[in-house]
Amino acid sequence: MSTSASTQVAGVYHRRLGDALVTGLSDGYVDMGYTIFRNIPEEETKAILARDHRTSPPRISVNAFAVRMDSRTYLIDCGSADLMGPTCGRLPENLAAAGIDPASVDAVLLTHVHPDHSNGLTDAATGTRLFPNAEIIVHENEINHWFNDEAMAKAAERPRRRYFEAGRTQLKPYMAADRVKTFRKGEVLPGGHGDPDPRSYPRPRRLCRIARRRINGGLG
Repeated sequence: MSTSASTQVAGVYHRRLGDALVTGLSDGYVDMGYTIFRNIPEEETKAILARDHRTSPPRISVNAFAVRMDSRTYLIDCGSADLMGPTCGRLPENLAAAGIDPASVDAVLLTHVHPDHSNGLTDAATGTRLFPNAEIIVHENEINHWFNDEAMAKAAERPRRRYFEAGRTQLKPYMAADRVKTFRKGEVLPGGHGDPDPRSYPRPRRLCRIARRRINGGLG
């Protein structure tokens, strides 16, 4: 691993976790306003944020995590690309700052298929896979829901476009290349391309929890 891959820069936060180098990567942020809090008066929301010394109105960070271990590179989520405004879509430049070539990513482990977690998979305009050698690892319930035509037909226009259609646009090029692997709750993830060992991929939610817990004071 090159020296530059572990150099600390803005938007990139490295932390050793056993044999793994876990890197928090900022994709940017979104100023959400108070309407994201339901069934609570705005004044009460402001008071709670002030009491806990939180940014008000709330600013939501959009982050991904890279895990490098045993000569493999895993990416947990992949940011929002240009879907969530000009303050997001910074993952590609921060991957470069961390010394990670998208072509070197072995797997992208999606915690779920919401656009701030999956919209950085594919160039929507060209259908090009932005991680050309990666397998996409995702829970089967995510595929079953977002590719359910009946559920999409019942959705309002905005969530249909922003969630169902965007998710399909991002995943279909990988499906066409047989690069999407699904798993069930409690199941060990399938082995990587060319690697028959079913233990070759860590479980994405567990890795994400560990990364968030260990990178205290870094990216949230």
